[in-house]
Amino acid sequence: MNANELALGIDLGGSKIYAIVTDAANNILASAKTQTDANSTPEQIAKAMLETGRLALAEKNLTLADVAHIGAALPSPVDPVTGDAHFATNFGVRNLSMKSIFRKLTGKEVYLGNDGDLGTLSEYHSGAAKGCHSVVGYFIGTGLGGGLVIDDRLLKGNCGLAGELGHMIIRKGGRRCGCGHKGCIEAYCSKIAYVKAIKKEIRKRDVGTLLPPDKFDMKSTNIKSKYLAKAYAAGDPVVRNVIDKGSVMLGIAAASTCAVVAPECIVLGGGVMVSMGEVILPVFRKSFEAHLFGIPPSKIKIKCSAYGDDAVAMGATILARGKGNV
Repeated sequence: MNANELALGIDLGGSKIYAIVTDAANNILASAKTQTDANSTPEQIAKAMLETGRLALAEKNLTLADVAHIGAALPSPVDPVTGDAHFATNFGVRNLSMKSIFRKLTGKEVYLGNDGDLGTLSEYHSGAAKGCHSVVGYFIGTGLGGGLVIDDRLLKGNCGLAGELGHMIIRKGGRRCGCGHKGCIEAYCSKIAYVKAIKKEIRKRDVGTLLPPDKFDMKSTNIKSKYLAKAYAAGDPVVRNVIDKGSVMLGIAAASTCAVVAPECIVLGGGVMVSMGEVILPVFRKSFEAHLFGIPPSKIKIKCSAYGDDAVAMGATILARGKGNV
């Protein structure tokens, strides 16, 4: 294989690290997944990301030396000039230059981007929003990622902070977000938010839940999407109320975003959408259309991610192939 044709994309998530190897046509040749340790130091996190990348490459008997393009997605705004990760709130990291850490560990240029930005980039480039010129992306996982493509360019903004859609404040004095503010949409629509709200409902109403007791208890801070999906499908009223409220709030936030950027397409992705997009989408759509200003709902496509769990890592490979110029 020609090294110039290969790209490695690594996605650092709140619960897992996921890596893919792609060819020049964006076909996924290999992948690997490991668990995230949120208590690790930044250098340990970088090493774990690279090790996951090595596992994916090993499936094709390749090493880092065989790959010309390496991209990595972080759950933080990333300054496109310095490589600084400004606010990785779910890892307790601020203003850290992951770029220099990766350069030290690999001797290579590793192109970094925000996870929501890169998920949106992949869907715009060759996924659900292919052919659209302006796209809004929301990715529901441990947190709520977001991204904006405007007139065929990924909007990065001042210090890379554009597209932090999860931290749009939609309720003054609302729920406390991990960023420290109150009322961010991430505090209503994310797995961390769901778990907090479910525990609150259980305490407040003295009710139970159908979530498996070995996967969820009153000390839990996160949970896999598949367990939420199973409980929702089984009719768990607490889980349904919490997730439906999150979907309503996301619809309001998306309608507000449309008043600013007027996109052609909104893409919903992330692990939660992969597991239960079919129940989230109708609730989201109803709320979105009820709060949309000016544009007829028929003018804006609403789509689930075409790349699913691969979206963010795929975006990292596209970023790397473009040497950060996307």
